[in-house]
This record gives sequence, structure tokens and C-alpha cells, in this order.
Amino acid sequence: MSLSSVEQKMQTVLVRQKMSTLDEEGRLRQFDVREDPEQKAKCDQTMELLLAAGYFRVRIKGLSEFDKVVGGLAWSIQACNFIVDIDVLYQENAILGQKIALTERIVVVLSRMKCPYPIEPHQIQGGDFIHIFPVVQWLVKRVFERRADIGDFNRAYTLSQYDKHFGETKNEVQQQMVTSLKQNVEAIRIRHRPQRRYRCLDSKKKRLNTSDERRKRIDSTLVEFGQVHQLLASLDDNEKPQQDVNALIKNMVQEKSKIPTQVVQSLVNQQQDTLREIIEGFEEKEKARLEETLLSESGQQQLALRTFKIQISKQTEKINTLQNLIEQTKIKKEEKRNSALEIKQQYEQVNVELEEIEMQTKNIDSESLKRVEALVAEYETIKKQEQERRATYKSQKSELEQEISQLEARLQSSSDIDPEEQEKMKQIEEQYQLVSDRLQNQRLALAKKIREISSISRRIDDIPTTIELAQYRQAFFQLYNQSAVLYRQTKQNYSLYNTFTDMIDYMKKEITLLDSIYQNYPQ
Repeated sequence: MSLSSVEQKMQTVLVRQKMSTLDEEGRLRQFDVREDPEQKAKCDQTMELLLAAGYFRVRIKGLSEFDKVVGGLAWSIQACNFIVDIDVLYQENAILGQKIALTERIVVVLSRMKCPYPIEPHQIQGGDFIHIFPVVQWLVKRVFERRADIGDFNRAYTLSQYDKHFGETKNEVQQQMVTSLKQNVEAIRIRHRPQRRYRCLDSKKKRLNTSDERRKRIDSTLVEFGQVHQLLASLDDNEKPQQDVNALIKNMVQEKSKIPTQVVQSLVNQQQDTLREIIEGFEEKEKARLEETLLSESGQQQLALRTFKIQISKQTEKINTLQNLIEQTKIKKEEKRNSALEIKQQYEQVNVELEEIEMQTKNIDSESLKRVEALVAEYETIKKQEQERRATYKSQKSELEQEISQLEARLQSSSDIDPEEQEKMKQIEEQYQLVSDRLQNQRLALAKKIREISSISRRIDDIPTTIELAQYRQAFFQLYNQSAVLYRQTKQNYSLYNTFTDMIDYMKKEITLLDSIYQNYPQ
């Protein structure tokens, strides 16, 4: 394939773009810049993405593509709540070093954000939109996710503030809490309500129709709540028989009492004084119990609070365990997601590498590619032959070494040397020398072939691709523009210096003239 056909293909693939610049003498010169249509399509898609994300600065037609891309990247990074230390309104005619320094800061922040797509500063500066587009796409996705999170947070905050100041949910929640607390306290009171321990056995079967039955019920209740002294005083006044009192106490003890039956029998047999002393001791105990019952309401409240606290602690423990389980599931889910993302990134990188290899193979000449393939195949065959020869040579060497060792053993064992064996030894040595010479020649030939293949591969690597040529051409044009700007500035500085020197000379002449006039003028 000739060079003219290659140039025709490059002209069909690349798109021309006319540009103009000033030369050293200040004249306007026009030249053509050829751009890749794929790069142009990716550039348009990148600008559409930035515009859809809300970066409307890409609509300004006077800005360069580098300005739009750098501004869009900085805006997207700041929208994702990351700080980038650059000034978007940079100089218009920035030099190449300033642009690369600017892009280096952006690349550092992208690595801090854990961007899955690798990018270099020279790719942003050179306008390599094939590598810029996935980065911008990922950043725009992050921007939309960040906006959604902020919107959800603001919505939840506004609803909570509205409910706090104007809503009725707070009062309803408080009322529900109060009603639930009341129900719990009432249930605890019902469960722990006071129960009678002493009751007359005869009063269960009889109704309270007569005055005697009512009196017995009253007396048993007074005995239960520690009012035995009133009962005994009324007995002394009315001169009731002692048997009624003893029978009453006996019936109450048989129902339920902490006093044993032996004590009751002894009380019945004892006198009135001993009975009164025992009843007074029982009365003191009942008074203490009454004080406890009086404080039972506060105790019930404390018990209710204690039970509520226990329930709350149990619920909090359950909530903590559930939260731990949720966090563990989230961590597992995040690990699986990260592994899936890594696999996806590896798959995409492999696809990108395959595309790059296909692009490179498309741009390489077919004849040179066939030549390289033939050389590689020849190299592989030579390598296989070398391995086979090495194996055969090793086997032959081992056999010869065995024969030599056997012959040496024979020589050492036998003092008389046979002439036939000497001839055999000479033949073996000659064969060994021939084989070693052949092996050395083959090694030299193999090394020569390897050097030729490496030199051809270096020549192939030295040939730049069309993308690299386009980038180099664009960089040369930028350097040419910068050199023209610097030449124009130096020319202006020289002209300004010359005007200042002329002004200084004229001022000196004027000063000398004024001095001479002042000296010659009569005082």
C-alpha cells in the first residue's frame, strides 16, 4: 500500500477545519486542522450531557471546547459536594503548562471521588473526548443522585417543621401516649389491687339480713384492718360472752391467717390479758401493713414506671439488634454492589482495550502487519525448534556423559589400554565437538533473528497512530499560536522601549536647553 492511498484514506476519515493565526510579521495565515468524526460526536454528546445537567455555559459560542469541558467538570465536582481548587475564569491565552496544571487538579479530585474511569491531564487538555465522555457521564449521574438526596432531605425537613409548628400529629401522638399509659397503669392497679386475707367462714354462707350477721362482718373487717382494740372495748361495754370473740378469731384463722392453729388454741385457753397483749402485737403489725397499703398507690406508680422502663429497654435492645442486622445486610449489599461494579469496570476496560487494539490494527498497513505476523510465526517455530533441539541435545549429552564415565571407570580399572577403545574415545570426542559447534551456530542464528524481530517491533512502535498525529498537530498549532502571541508582545515591548528611550533623550535635551537659558538669562 503506497503513501498516497494512505493519505487518501486519512482524508476520507478525518474532517477538515479551517483555522487562522498571525505569523511573526503580523500577517494572517490560514491552515487546515483535521479532526476525527468520532471525537466530534463524543464532544457533542459531552456538551449535551453538561447542558442537560444544568451547566448552561456550554451554550456560549465564543468559548473553546477546553474552557467548556474544564468548567463543566469543575461545576459537576462542586455539585457533588467536593472542593476543587481551580479558577474557572482563567486566562484566555493560557499556555500549555497552565492548562495541564489546571487539569491535574481536576484529575486529583476525580481520584479522590473514586472515579471508575481513568483519565490523564493531557487527555483533557488535548480534547480526547473518547476518554472524557465516560467521566462526564459518571459525574452527571452523581450530580442527579446528589440532587435527589438533597430534595428528599429538604422535603422531610419541611414536613417535620410543618408538623412541629402547624400540624396536629404531635397532639395526637401525645394523646395516644397518655391513653396508653393510663391503660397500662389501670391494668397494673387491677392486677395488684388489695385482696382480703381474713374472712369469716360463717359469713360466706349467710346473708347480711340480721344485725348479728352484719355485726360479725364488721368485726371481722375491723380485725383484718387492725381495729381489734375497738372491738375489745365494745365487748367490755356490752359484756358479750368471751366465746363469741374466740369463735370469731377461730373462724378467721381457719380462712387464711399467718398465725398458726396452735397459737390460736393457746389464745383460747389463756386469759383475757394475754389475749389482749397478743392482739395488740397483731394490731401493730396490721398498722404497718396499713401504712404500706396507704403508700401502695405511689408504689404502684413506681412499679408501673419500672415496668415501662423494662419494656422500653427491651424494645431498644430489639431495635438495636434489628439495626445491627440492617447494617450488616447493607454492608453485604454494598460489598456485592462493589464487586459487581468492579467486574463491570473490568469488562468495560477489556472492551475499551479491544476497541483500541482494533483501531490500531485498522490504521496499520496490511503489508507490514502480514510481515510482522510472518516474523512472529517464524519466531514461534524457531523457538519450538530450539526447545526440541535443546531436549535432544540434553539427552545426547546425558548419554555421552554416561559413556565417558563408563570409559573413565574402565581406564581406572584396567591398566592396559585397548587401541580399539582409544579409537572409540576419539570418535566420541569428535562427535561431541561437532554437536557443540552446531549448537553454538544455532544459538548465534537464533540471537540474530531475535535482534531483527525486536528492531522491527521497535520500528512499528515508533510509527505514530492517526489519533496521536492529530493530537501532536493540535499541540503544534497551539504552540505556534502561543509563540505568535509572545512574539507580538515582545515586539510591542521593544517598540515601547524605543519610544521611552526617545522620550528620555528629548527630555535630556530640553533640560540642558533650559539650564543654558537659565544660566545666560540676566539676574
